[in-house]
Amino acid sequence: MQCPCQTILVSSVDEWPSTGGGGFAGGGSGGWGVVAGGGGGRVSKCNQTRVCSTMEGQTQLVFSSSETDKYCKELEVAVGAVQMACLLCERVQESLISKTNGQPGQVHSKDDNSPVTIADWSVQATVSWVLCESFGSENISIVAEEDVEALSKANAAGILEAVVDTVNNCLVEAPRYGFKTPLVSLGTLDVLEAISRCNSTGGPVGRFWVLDPIDGTLGFVRGDQYAVALALIEDGEVVLGVLGCPNYPMKKEWLSYHNRYHRIIYKLSPPTSESWERGCVFYARRRSGNAWMQPLLHGEEKLLWPNNARQIQVSSIDDPAFATFCEPVEKANSSHSFSAGLAHSVGLRNQPLRVYSMVKYAAIARGHAEVFMKFARAGYKEKIWDHAAGVVIIQEAGGVVTDAGGHPLDFSKGLYLEGLDRGVIACAGAKLHEKIIGAVDASWSSSSL
Repeated sequence: MQCPCQTILVSSVDEWPSTGGGGFAGGGSGGWGVVAGGGGGRVSKCNQTRVCSTMEGQTQLVFSSSETDKYCKELEVAVGAVQMACLLCERVQESLISKTNGQPGQVHSKDDNSPVTIADWSVQATVSWVLCESFGSENISIVAEEDVEALSKANAAGILEAVVDTVNNCLVEAPRYGFKTPLVSLGTLDVLEAISRCNSTGGPVGRFWVLDPIDGTLGFVRGDQYAVALALIEDGEVVLGVLGCPNYPMKKEWLSYHNRYHRIIYKLSPPTSESWERGCVFYARRRSGNAWMQPLLHGEEKLLWPNNARQIQVSSIDDPAFATFCEPVEKANSSHSFSAGLAHSVGLRNQPLRVYSMVKYAAIARGHAEVFMKFARAGYKEKIWDHAAGVVIIQEAGGVVTDAGGHPLDFSKGLYLEGLDRGVIACAGAKLHEKIIGAVDASWSSSSL
């Protein structure tokens, strides 16, 4: 008789145990969480359902193959795709910030003057290809930030060639992440098709994926924080989210440092299988009551589900005086002055944590910060890909995310968060959230937003 549950032990401290070249060796009689490392393919019957404390600082993760696990395959594929995308991004970022190896023309400007890199297009093509190979292209609808217009111009031949090479170099590594390598390398038309396939406009009915290939591109090109964000929306509701944060430091104190500082430390003392300094993937499923993080793969490791995952929870701080709040680094699409005034009015004493991208959502979910406030300037509309993955991760970690009126964010209106009341507020708990909402109401009439 097959045992319905399998139990494994992982460390509950801030450093993962040794993966022994690829995390937990699944399989066995229970049949949970097996990823075929050599030839690709993915078999899954697992569900991370419960966390129990045990002796000697261990955490017990209970996996049940007998319980209903909606979106289990989708989650595993999404985590694998984001892990692989993070590998791609790390390689491109290293090239960007290297004085000797940097390639001209890797950073470009879109029509709104925001930056885009070969990594943005390459990640979009890679994730699109993985999703279609895993579920069938006829079953996949994707909303994503980038399009092929710039790549299709006559003067973009060099850029497009770099994107094709980057995608193929990444897909060579596919078996490490549980996917099959393409039978032949993708050609230019294949890559353009994979990017252009991400043309869904979302909406209230049906299922679609939401991808931000590099959230925080400015941070990415500066060698700082950025995220790869992938979410699944069904009938207007975010049902799972995955955030890859390649530069997220394992030590909380380093999060507020400019990444160039701890990149130096990282190079002087690179991580081993026994010690990790940076790089996480965060993920959660709607209504599971759990949010998780796992380390990025390094070296020749293979992704064996759940890859030393550990549960994360929001901070228990509910007094604004002791809370840390996050806000965007750039002032272009948000008001630092209003956030600062609001922080003062509720007694926030800590310096704001200004960090690029949805890493802010990860910081709150992990308990490294308590409040994220973003109040857009007039005329700016929040896009769904900038929030979807982060929102579900915070909520399942025990936090609260709404607009400034206390309403849930609405992902059913297309590409934008239509009907947003003033701004977005994410907090580590309901009590803190209530205080912040009250402060917004009290301060709004005197603001210039």
